[in-house]
Amino acid sequence: SFIHQERLGFTQKSPRWAVAYKFPAVQVTTVLRNIVIQVGRTGVITPVAELDPIECAGVVISRATLHNFDEIERLGVKIGERIIIERAGEVIPKIIKVIESVRTGKEKAFGVPKKCPACGLGVVKEKEEVAYRCINPSCPAQIERSLIHFASRQAMDIQGLGEAAIEQLVAKNMVRDFSDIYYLKKDDLLALELFKDKKAENLLESIENSKSQPLSRLIYGLGIRHVGEKVAYVLAKKFITLDKLIQAGLEDFDAIYEVGRVMAESTVRFFRQESTKKLIKKLKAAGLNIEEKISAVGKSALTGKAIVFTGELKDYSRSQAERLVRELGGNASSSVSANTDFLVAGEKPGSKYDKAKRLGVKIINERQFKEMVK
Repeated sequence: SFIHQERLGFTQKSPRWAVAYKFPAVQVTTVLRNIVIQVGRTGVITPVAELDPIECAGVVISRATLHNFDEIERLGVKIGERIIIERAGEVIPKIIKVIESVRTGKEKAFGVPKKCPACGLGVVKEKEEVAYRCINPSCPAQIERSLIHFASRQAMDIQGLGEAAIEQLVAKNMVRDFSDIYYLKKDDLLALELFKDKKAENLLESIENSKSQPLSRLIYGLGIRHVGEKVAYVLAKKFITLDKLIQAGLEDFDAIYEVGRVMAESTVRFFRQESTKKLIKKLKAAGLNIEEKISAVGKSALTGKAIVFTGELKDYSRSQAERLVRELGGNASSSVSANTDFLVAGEKPGSKYDKAKRLGVKIINERQFKEMVK
C-alpha cells in the first residue's frame, strides 16, 4: 500500500516498510593447492589461492583471492589445506575458514615474498598500508596493467589495444612505457599474433587519434595513485596545461576543494620522479595534446547545478554523462544531498533515488536530461 509506505517513511539508510531476506550462502569444501602472486598496475601484490575445482552455487570455482597477507595470517591458511569456501553475495569466491581437524602436518605455510615474481626486485610495505608493493616502476606486470588502463575508453580510448596485444608488445620488449605506443610501426604490429594489414592499420589510426584527447584523459591515463577520472578533470581545468600541473607544489592544491592532501602528495610525488619526467618528455615529442581546451560554452540549463545519476542510462555510460555535465558548467556528484539540484534516474535506480525523494530533490529521467543538454 502506497499510503502505508508514505506513513511508515524511511530511516537514513532504508525504508521502514520493506524487509529484504537473503538466502544463506552455499558453502563447500575443497583443497587449496597453491598460492600465486598477482601484480597490479600500481605495484600491489595480491595473493590468489588456486583450488581443486569445485561446484558452488551453480559455478565451478578454481581460484579465490586472499586479498592480502594479513588475511592469510588471519585465516591461518596453508598450501595443501582443506578449506571452506562460499560465493560472497553469490558472486565472489571467498575462503571462509580452514578445517583444522583434517590437517596432516604436510601443509606448507606461505609468507610474504621478498622479491616480485614478475621482475625479481624487492617488495615493500608502506606505513599505514596493508598492501605490499613491487618497488620497480619498470616491472613488466605493472607495465601491462598500466598500459591496459592507459588505453581504456575512459582514458586515451585506443581501440584495438587490448590485453592480448599489450601482453605481446611487452613480452617482445616493443613497449616499455606509455610513450612507446606512439612510436609503433605497422611492421611491429604485423609481428604480433592475429594482426593482419587492416587490424594493424586500424590500431595505428586509433593511436594517432588518441593524441588529441583532452588533457584530463591523459592525466587519468597516467595512473597516478588516488587520482580518478573526476579528479583528473578537476586538475586539468584548474591548471590548463600539463607543464603547470607538473610544476605545482602542495600549496597549489590547497584551494582545490575536490583534492585532498593524500591526492595532492601523490600527484606531486608522481611528477617529481625521474622516470615520469622522461616519460612526459617522450609523450610531448610524440605530439600528444598537453593542454585542456576551455570550452566557450555559454550559460546552459546545467550551469552551476549539482547533478547526480542513478540506475542504468540507455544512451550514455555513467562517465560520459558526468563528463557532459561538467562540460556544460555543472557539477557531477556521486552522492545525493540537500544541495543536489537534479537526480537523473535511469533503469533500476538504487538507494540514491529513495534519498532524493526523502530530501525533496527534483528527479528527472534520461529523456528530460537529454532535453536539458541539447
